[in-house]
Amino acid sequence: MPGPVVAPRVPGRFWYVIAAVLFLSAVIAPAPIVLWNVFARSDDVLRLIAPEQKQFRLTRGSYTVFSDSRAVIDGEIVISQGSLSGLRLRVRSADGKEIPVEAVSVASRYNIGGQTGFAVLQFAIPESGDYVIVAEYREKSPNNRALLSIRKEFLGGLLGSILLTVFLSLAGAFLGVAIFLRTLWKRRKLIVGNIHMTARDIGGSAKQAARNARYSPPASSETASPVEHQYQRDK
Repeated sequence: MPGPVVAPRVPGRFWYVIAAVLFLSAVIAPAPIVLWNVFARSDDVLRLIAPEQKQFRLTRGSYTVFSDSRAVIDGEIVISQGSLSGLRLRVRSADGKEIPVEAVSVASRYNIGGQTGFAVLQFAIPESGDYVIVAEYREKSPNNRALLSIRKEFLGGLLGSILLTVFLSLAGAFLGVAIFLRTLWKRRKLIVGNIHMTARDIGGSAKQAARNARYSPPASSETASPVEHQYQRDK
């Protein structure tokens, strides 16, 4: 005897909801993630108002020095003025070792929350520790005040976060579409199969009804004799 027929497993409609959530998240999420990444990085910016000397705790990596137009420092609006001509930046480790400072290899600018700046210098920290950064002019002048911000791997880190966000967004959108199409295909096969089974059952019932309508019991071919007729009348 043939075994019992097992109905194929079909994904439920809730997979449509999962696909929609994945797709919408992939479309909407990138913008706030990138903005959060940008402004979160701006909270860790080191600032100097030249001429000034400060000690910072720096971690290993590359740093870019930007000349900013204005910034808010300790609740005070600070605006850069004068010229950058003659400005020098020196970086020293705790043991007095000088860190080379050089001009930026790639010109870049930024504009975040109304604050603008362009890259002027760069340096690399070989190991984490305390470092003294001195920003001063070759010739002192009360009319020169440079507003500097120091950002670690600013462009590279920002670009990396943007690329990662775009990749995850595309992957989420692709996954959402794939789940939707798979669910649609599986459920379509079930619906089409049910329609075919229903049509086949209806057709079989119609054929059976037609056969029953055409069937009639065979009549008797023997002719009753006169004696039998007389017998039946006497009864």
